[in-house]
Amino acid sequence: MELNVKHMKQVAIIFNPRAGSIKGDISRIETLRETLKKHGVSCDDELWMPTSRAGEAAELAAKAVKINAHLVIVCGGDGTINEAVQGLVGSSTPLAILPSGTANVLAKELSLPSSPEGLAELISRNHLRRISVGLAEHPETNWQRYFLLMAGIGIDAAIIESVNPKFKKQFGIGAYIAAGLQALVNWKLTPFKLKANHQSYPATFAVIANAANYAAWFNISPDSRMESDSLNLCAFNSTNRITYLGYAAMSLFGAHTKAANVVYEPMSEIFAESTEPVPVQLDGELVGHLPMKFSIVPDALTVVAP
Repeated sequence: MELNVKHMKQVAIIFNPRAGSIKGDISRIETLRETLKKHGVSCDDELWMPTSRAGEAAELAAKAVKINAHLVIVCGGDGTINEAVQGLVGSSTPLAILPSGTANVLAKELSLPSSPEGLAELISRNHLRRISVGLAEHPETNWQRYFLLMAGIGIDAAIIESVNPKFKKQFGIGAYIAAGLQALVNWKLTPFKLKANHQSYPATFAVIANAANYAAWFNISPDSRMESDSLNLCAFNSTNRITYLGYAAMSLFGAHTKAANVVYEPMSEIFAESTEPVPVQLDGELVGHLPMKFSIVPDALTVVAP
């Protein structure tokens, strides 16, 4: 697959002016825009698309697809990228990413350059990959949402829910570490049930992965590949907090997949339910509570990546 750079006249740039390292300063995006022009790629003013509220990135991406933009560039963290993907899945419009935000796990997964110049060079060299995405659905409503990296059920969603936004801006990933330690002390280990491959799996924490990288230094799903036609389920079923500290240590090296009370298997569809409220996160954003169904959407999105 190739981008036709010579004819790339409609390029949309979606960015969150409040995300991570941007903090209202659009100099990196201006640099990207100018560098792309040197490569013959035009970014018109009407396709310069800053977000002003939650959910708007999806609307802007859908608008870009509707007007037949040749490329959508997103500058922001995993949350902004996830929003934009909602408007791109199923289209032929490629996605390019200029990493920003508190932590950009997707950039690490796809080995993306962090500089505007690096991304412009990647675009100019016509590097495209076709990837699969995950889909989360609430069985009792019409709600659904795509995810690129992972769905987390239990403690990681509870941590995201408890992170202080001010601490997040000031300390970045340190705010999540602090919230994680606090959650480990106070977290209620609520059991839930996973159903897949005609089997039932009890759990107190689970990650449904579409990518190998998870967060910070943890390697929850070492075998996951974004081109795959399956998700990887990693389900933990301990009620002991000390055991979870052990799981966390082992997951730095991917060794947890062989540990006791851990299920680690590829699956194309998973249903999760509970008798008590259990939070769910997608790509680092809290989205709701169980019950939910998770499935893979193969060959769903084109991305600019090495």
